[in-house]
Amino acid sequence: MNAESHDSRQFHVSAAERELRLRFIGFTETDAQLLHELEPVVKPHAERIVDAFYANVALHPVLLDIIERAGSTVERLKAKQRTYLLEMFGGDYGESYFARRLGIGVVHNRIGLGPQWFLGSYAGYTRMIVPLISRRYRWRPFKAERAIEAFNKIISLDSQLVIDTYVHGVTSELSGALSDYTAFVERVAAGQLDSRVALPANKELARLGLRLNEMTTSLSEMASRTGNASHRLTSMVTGLLDAVGVQSSGASQQAAAINETTSTLEEIRAISRQTQEKAETLGVTAERTRAEGERGAEIVDKTVHDMELVRAQVGDIAEKILALSEQTHQIGEITGTVNSLAQQLKMLSLNASIEAAKAGEAGKGFAVVAAEVKELAEQSQQATIQVNAILQDIRRATDKAVMATEEGSKGVDRGTQMVQMVGDAMQSLMEAIREAALSSQQIVAAVRQEGIGIDQIATAMREINNATRQAVDSTQQTKQSAEQLGALSSEMLDSVRIYRLES
Repeated sequence: MNAESHDSRQFHVSAAERELRLRFIGFTETDAQLLHELEPVVKPHAERIVDAFYANVALHPVLLDIIERAGSTVERLKAKQRTYLLEMFGGDYGESYFARRLGIGVVHNRIGLGPQWFLGSYAGYTRMIVPLISRRYRWRPFKAERAIEAFNKIISLDSQLVIDTYVHGVTSELSGALSDYTAFVERVAAGQLDSRVALPANKELARLGLRLNEMTTSLSEMASRTGNASHRLTSMVTGLLDAVGVQSSGASQQAAAINETTSTLEEIRAISRQTQEKAETLGVTAERTRAEGERGAEIVDKTVHDMELVRAQVGDIAEKILALSEQTHQIGEITGTVNSLAQQLKMLSLNASIEAAKAGEAGKGFAVVAAEVKELAEQSQQATIQVNAILQDIRRATDKAVMATEEGSKGVDRGTQMVQMVGDAMQSLMEAIREAALSSQQIVAAVRQEGIGIDQIATAMREINNATRQAVDSTQQTKQSAEQLGALSSEMLDSVRIYRLES
């Protein structure tokens, strides 16, 4: 702090305060007169007293250092010290005296000369001046005592003023430093981190100010780092939110696709089940058709066998036609048998037609054969009717009977051939039916395997769907955390923006 600010620390003592202090030490007009009477006694010795005073100062390097740092010299100070000494015996102890004494105290306080040194100088003055007073009034001991008492009173008054000046200086210095530090702290609290406090002359206060400046520098660096970290954190959170948004959108789309795929799989599984049911029904039908086909083949074989019997019987008729009249009864029985066979063949052909109709396209050929068999059965029946008629007229038309027998034999041959053809057709149909049954079984097995595979895929898709839902939930939680982190970053930036950092 400059000299002007130090000089402003000098305080004024009012007239009432001066009167109170003088009365407190018992200083009267008589004391003032006694001191003034001593001026001629002290003045001749003033140079010697001042020289002795500074000779003692020279013994203490710390005092010489204070004088040098104050920009003064011992010779210059001797003149001022002589004036100061003689003013103690000037006789005027009013306002101007107080002001000069307080001013000296301010200067001493400003250059760092503590009261211990200034008060110590009074002991030197007392040691050298009291003997002068004693010699002056050696024949008047009472007055000498009164003069020495007056000298001690003015020494006491000067000591009070020095102490008051020092205390007021220290208090003012502390008050000024406190005011400066308070204003500085308020500026820092307002965000002016580029502000610095001026360091006072007092070492302890300067050390405190230095620590305050260092603390503010550290706070400025911390705020700067916090701001930079907040900016980086904001950028990172923005990138994280963008990534989370993309991930959330992708996960939602994936979840929608998985749901659609799962629905499609459910439809496919339902269709597969229907297909399996139809395939199983087809297998049952094919198996039943195969069984019926085998039965039809057996019937055809039996029919062929019966036709062979008919052919043998017709042969017998041809051989025995001459004895027809004698064997009319047997022929009647045979024609009855033939008629019965024709009826059975007709029924077989009817059953074959029904089975052919059930076989669909594969049974069309068999239906034709069945129709032929039916026709042959009807012809056989008609033949038996004719045979019966012939039996009635056998005696009248033997020749005609022989011819009819021959025609019957030929019809039997044709019927046998037709039945053989039906048998061949039935064998082919049986092979087709067996293959169809085998294929239907394979279809059933394949559809079952397909259903198992679809079930496995559906299960896997459900697991994927659950995992996707968890991923979507996790993404939402991550987004919420990122938003909270972004809000925290914004709060950090807002808290840093109030500070004005160093450029």
